[in-house]
Amino acid sequence: MVRRELGEGRWDKVLMRRMVNLSVADNYDEAKEEWLATGNVWWRGNGEIPDWVSNSQLGQGKCLCGHTVVYHFEILNTENGIRECVGSDHINSYLIMRQIAQEKGQSIETITEEQIQEWINVRVGSMKAEAWWKENGESFEMMFNKIKEIDVRYNTRNQYKEYHYDKDIREYVYPKQLRKRSEGEFGTPYYKMASIVWRWNHPDNPKNQQRTRGYPNDRLMQDLAIYFIKSEPLLEKMNKEKERRKAKILKVKQLIEEEKMREQERANERRKNGAIKNLRTLMYSASNAVWDNESNLKQQHQRTILEKRRIKLEEEKKIADDEMLSSMNKTFEDMCEYYGMPAFDETFAGNEWEREFLVSIKYLLNDQKELSPRQLQTARRIFENDPPSDAQVKYLRDLGYEGKIPSKRFASKKIKEIKGER
Repeated sequence: MVRRELGEGRWDKVLMRRMVNLSVADNYDEAKEEWLATGNVWWRGNGEIPDWVSNSQLGQGKCLCGHTVVYHFEILNTENGIRECVGSDHINSYLIMRQIAQEKGQSIETITEEQIQEWINVRVGSMKAEAWWKENGESFEMMFNKIKEIDVRYNTRNQYKEYHYDKDIREYVYPKQLRKRSEGEFGTPYYKMASIVWRWNHPDNPKNQQRTRGYPNDRLMQDLAIYFIKSEPLLEKMNKEKERRKAKILKVKQLIEEEKMREQERANERRKNGAIKNLRTLMYSASNAVWDNESNLKQQHQRTILEKRRIKLEEEKKIADDEMLSSMNKTFEDMCEYYGMPAFDETFAGNEWEREFLVSIKYLLNDQKELSPRQLQTARRIFENDPPSDAQVKYLRDLGYEGKIPSKRFASKKIKEIKGER
C-alpha cells in the first residue's frame, strides 16, 4: 500500500517545515522518522486542557501547521522528547502509521487505510464518550436505574399466539417480548418507544449502544427523559403486581401443604378403617358367641377361640409385614433413591416401634406416595444417626467384617459390598 504522505498543499508545507525545525534531522524525509502519534486526543469538551496542548507552539485550537482544529492529537519526537499537537487532517499520515506498526508489531508497509481510520475512530470515540459521561453521566445513571425495571416489564409486546402455565401462581400467562423497534411518530400520543434497556445495554443485543458507542445517542436520551417523567405511575403499577404475585405464590404454597395434609389424613383414615373393620369382625364374632352360648363353659370356649384367632391375625399381619420389609422391587428402590435413603429391610429396625414405622413408609413408597417432612426426618434419623441393629452387626460379623459399624446406613452399604464381592 502507498504510504500516507504530506502533499504540496499550503498547510502541508507549513507542517513539514515546522516539524523539521523541531527535529534533530535537518530535512523532512529524515525528520518524519523521529515523530509518532502517542494516541492521546483532546477537545475542549473533554475537561481540563492537558499540558501538551497548552504548551504547544500555537496553543489550544491550532494544529502545528497553524490551521484551526477541534480535535487535538498529540505527537512525540522520539529523539528529543518534544511534544506537539496536530489536527485530524494531519494525523492521517506517517505519524499514525508508525504508532500502529509499534502497537501491532507489523511493518509500516502493511498498514491499511482501514487500520488508520479505526485507530482514529477508537480514540475520537473514546474521547467523546469520556466527555459525555463527565457532563451527563450522573443524571443518566439516576434516570436509567429508576426506569430500567419498568422498561423491561412494560416496553414490550404480548405474544398472544403462545402462553405458558406459571406453576408458582397456578395461572396461564402470555409471555412478553421487549419492543425492539419504536412504533408511531415521536411526540404523538400513539408513539410507542423501543425498549431503553434493549438499546442501551441488553446482553442479547450485539448492537447495544453501550458496546458500540460508549454513550447513548440523542433519541435514546429523549426517550429516557420521557419515560422518567412517566415513571411514577408505572412504578406504582409494577409494585402492586409484585405484591399480588407474592401473595399468590404464598397462597399456592399453602394450598399445596393443605393438599399434602389431606392426602395424609386420607391414608391414615384408610388404615384406621381397615383396623376398625377387623375389630368389628372380632367384636361381632365375640358378641354372637356370647349370645349363642348360654353356659359359662361355652362362653369361655368361644373366647378362647377368638383369642386364638386374634393371635393368628396378628401373626399373619407380622408375617405380611416381614415379607413387605424383606421384599424388594424396582418401584420401591426408585422411590428410595428419589428420597436419598437406602433400600431398607427388616435389619434396619432396632425395636418394634421402628419396625412398625418402616413398614408404614414402605407401603407408602410402594404406592408411590409422597412422604411428609416429619416422616423423612424420622427415616433419616433411623438410617444415619441410629446405631446399627443387632441383626446387621451379627450379619456383618458372620460375613467376616471386623471394622467399626457407625450407623444402619453404613451397615447396609457394607453388607451389599461384601455380598457383591463374593
